[in-house]
Amino acid sequence: GLNSPFAFKRQKDPFANPVGHSLRVGTRRIFEALLRGMDLGKGDLGKMDVEKIRQDLHEMVKIRAVQQFSASEAVGFIFHLKEAVRAQLAEAVKDPRFSDELAQLDGQIDRVALAAFDLFVQCREQVYELRVNEVKRRVSWVMDKMGQNGFDSPPAPDPSPNGDAPICGCPEPAGGLR
Repeated sequence: GLNSPFAFKRQKDPFANPVGHSLRVGTRRIFEALLRGMDLGKGDLGKMDVEKIRQDLHEMVKIRAVQQFSASEAVGFIFHLKEAVRAQLAEAVKDPRFSDELAQLDGQIDRVALAAFDLFVQCREQVYELRVNEVKRRVSWVMDKMGQNGFDSPPAPDPSPNGDAPICGCPEPAGGLR
């Protein structure tokens, strides 16, 4: 049922699970771009639309950075594309003539994973920067509400009745250092 922790993983409705939908669509686009970029028999992976892949990666990784995934959780799914491509190209994988192309494809997937890691770090840095700025705004607001602006607070009153006694109640330091 919907109370199961895995209910959203099974939910295919993009409105009921927009994050899952975005991840599915992005992964599918990257998978298709990898397949399009692979020209079996010619060893040419140059047709891959790197900018499109980067855009899809950014959307997926941004979601994972905000949701506090670890770096390995955020980008680890990309390595599963190796298995997905091999499953899609089942016959070609068996043909030894295509081993060089598959090795190149593995390298491309590794580069996609590294790009995803870079994007994840950038997004995570932005998340932390936003949090720090929010804390600064809140502190500033509280200080303003208290009538204090930074270091312009009024001087503390002298707790000693005659101004001669030490403030902390400690004996006077030797040598007259006050």
